[in-house]
Amino acid sequence: MRKRPLQCPFCDNLLASPVDIKLDVLEITGGICKCSAVYVLDLTGHNLGAIFMDALYFACNEDYDKALSLMPEEYETVTFDYDPYSNTAIPSQDRSTQKTPRLLFLRLKEKAADNSSKIQK
Repeated sequence: MRKRPLQCPFCDNLLASPVDIKLDVLEITGGICKCSAVYVLDLTGHNLGAIFMDALYFACNEDYDKALSLMPEEYETVTFDYDPYSNTAIPSQDRSTQKTPRLLFLRLKEKAADNSSKIQK
């Protein structure tokens, strides 16, 4: 599969390279799309569980209780192999032995997103 410029898998918006983001209790490297999807970078490609939790926390406006209470049907995820030098990505392959940087995209579905915005108010 061919590398393509980094785009949101949910709305096809072109995205900037991930940046360092300081949250209340952690720092992540990632970003937010205008469709409200978040993306988080794992440079090693071996910490997808950790960045998945970071993405949930980020998408839930830094509310761990909300993030941990979400059911799988309340969000969508997509993972890409990522080239940070060219800001390009391809859908992830099963390359468990390679140290390929990975980007995890996560978007809350309507009901979960509505609840997150109510929590902010």
